[in-house]
Amino acid sequence: MPVPSYEDLMPMILERAITEQRVRDAVAAIADELNLTDEERDETIPSGQTTLISSRVQWAITYLVQAGLIERPKRGHFIITHEGRTVLDKDLQNLNLAYLKKIPAFIDFMNRKGTRSTNDETTPTTTVSASDQSPEEIIGSAYQELEADLKEQILERILQNSPAFFEQLVVRLLSSLGYGRSDTLAEVMGKVGDGGIDGIIHQDKLGLDVVYVQAKRYAPDNAVSRPELQAFVGTLAGVSATRASS
Repeated sequence: MPVPSYEDLMPMILERAITEQRVRDAVAAIADELNLTDEERDETIPSGQTTLISSRVQWAITYLVQAGLIERPKRGHFIITHEGRTVLDKDLQNLNLAYLKKIPAFIDFMNRKGTRSTNDETTPTTTVSASDQSPEEIIGSAYQELEADLKEQILERILQNSPAFFEQLVVRLLSSLGYGRSDTLAEVMGKVGDGGIDGIIHQDKLGLDVVYVQAKRYAPDNAVSRPELQAFVGTLAGVSATRASS
């Protein structure tokens, strides 16, 4: 089954909190109770820094703590409070984010986070999503979307420029990646009769160790083919090269 949302995990966590629990143990126990597969247990949030089930359990715990339904007696542990026992006995089936928003302690928490009420004094407007994703997942997904969009914009700008610009960009990029040093020469050679060598990066001041560069700016759906690579290899043989980048 898919990993439940942090909202759906709240009742399970409150039930488990009757006795003091270690968060790590609770994650494993809840995964067992849900009969999660190995793949579901290993699934990570977008950042890859923690598993999905662990992230959602910990966010559920965070909100229950802020609502005063459980407390953390020590680092990495949690246990139910008197208020939590009342909810457990009378209202467990209604426990979700909307329910927490009616609890004064949780309203105070959301107000401290910078949210404000737009309807009345007891129903705050919050940026916390009531979707399946935890805030950590939402941030991770947003970061990935922005990163992908930035990559597309950079690629589009590169393709809009001339082949000469692309050759300069490739040589500068290789230099910044550690080919050569700041006090050695990196030059763009691309011109008629260059034999396919578009750039040269000297690894030492004497020019005894040289990287020859070929930069091909093709359309995204047009890959460099074998004949071009073989032609470049032939050119390198003519200059007795030992290092090249294409």
